[in-house]
Amino acid sequence: MALISTYWAGDGDKGRAEVHKNIEEHSSFIRYYDNTNTLFFTEEFPNKSIHYVEDAAENWALGIKKLEGDLLLG
Repeated sequence: MALISTYWAGDGDKGRAEVHKNIEEHSSFIRYYDNTNTLFFTEEFPNKSIHYVEDAAENWALGIKKLEGDLLLG
């Protein structure tokens, strides 16, 4: 597993989204952390390009993408 990129929401005061790639399984996922560094959600993206996954993480950080039960951006 490799960390590819990190996207900060609200200049980091609302949390972050980390894009990871699982080399062995050829899949990517996002780990979402709140501003206390607590992991609150993991989203998997089977069969999607790393660019697609990074766009999803960036959209969350910008407040465009919402997660069900998203406590950070609401």
